[in-house]
Amino acid sequence: MARRNAEFIVRFSTAYPFRLPEDSMVCVYCCDSYSDPAMYRRHMEEEHQNFNVRMAFVHCSEGYIKVDCTELRCRLCSEPFDALEDVAQHLFHKHEQPLNLSFELGMQPFKLEKDKLICAICRAKSLCLRQLSRHTQTHFLKYTCEACGKSYATMTPLKHHITYSHTGQERICRKCKKTFSSLTEKRQHLQDSKSCWSHLCNVCGERFLSWTIKQAHLTEVHGAPKRTYVCPECLEVFPDRKKFRVHFKILHTDDNFVCTCCGLKFDTKRNLENHRVVHTKEKLFPCPVCSKSFPRKKNLVQHMWIHSELKRFSCTLCNKQFNQRVSWKTHMKYYHPDLVNYDGMQNNNAKMVLTALRNDE
Repeated sequence: MARRNAEFIVRFSTAYPFRLPEDSMVCVYCCDSYSDPAMYRRHMEEEHQNFNVRMAFVHCSEGYIKVDCTELRCRLCSEPFDALEDVAQHLFHKHEQPLNLSFELGMQPFKLEKDKLICAICRAKSLCLRQLSRHTQTHFLKYTCEACGKSYATMTPLKHHITYSHTGQERICRKCKKTFSSLTEKRQHLQDSKSCWSHLCNVCGERFLSWTIKQAHLTEVHGAPKRTYVCPECLEVFPDRKKFRVHFKILHTDDNFVCTCCGLKFDTKRNLENHRVVHTKEKLFPCPVCSKSFPRKKNLVQHMWIHSELKRFSCTLCNKQFNQRVSWKTHMKYYHPDLVNYDGMQNNNAKMVLTALRNDE
């Protein structure tokens, strides 16, 4: 019934349906793509006044269809509306369309401007269309995993979640469906199996393990311009996407975590918890080998390399070996100060010295 309600609203109102496979709005009728929502609405107005309403739902086998209702009005009498619920009531009562208002409308509403992406339901700000889409989805979660509490809009993704996350101790690769006895084995498989990497270059077809590596490949190999990110609120420019998102979340939204002791804001609860030890002075992570304790788990993990026989770092000038990178950097700074940059990495002078030493040998 919700699907049937959505079909009537799409047919008799300017609730324009769209797909969002990437960062642009894609027309459900002709597959044209638009990064500017205003251009998408103009396209729908001019090119699709007549349409087969069934086509709008072909890509959406279950769940809620996305609709742009920025300029929402009735197609039968041109009366404007602010919300899908209002136009549904109007179509049912004034035009006697057979909607069943006892059921949901089967649609996710979006009110979109190019540089102003705000949730049509709660007015929360978002950085991009995909982030806004993920946020809007949270208002339609009905199916909850009994094991971990995660929620989903439909039953199918919940079943996938249970299959891949709660099948005993086994872990399944989402790409090739191979089963592994531990998470460590699955991670090693993903490192080694290039065919299972999820990020694909749309120029040459090469696969990558992360989005960041793919972007570097596009710039270095295909000459794509290095992307920068401009904050839509304060216009500050960022060369890094992660820093851009953290900045926006902390400074321009309420979706952040505030320290009750000093008022500092953090983008994740984990970062807040890591910060709190500055005030509490707690050291909850003891070393199982020696008597030291640490305020953060990552500090303990780094410390454990001291007790390892594996020497990960070595000085190429005097062959001294070190467990930790910080120890190696300290050595380079004090024993070879003319051959390192400020970050501890060997510079061109060091390479020249090493070449000369090899030639002497």
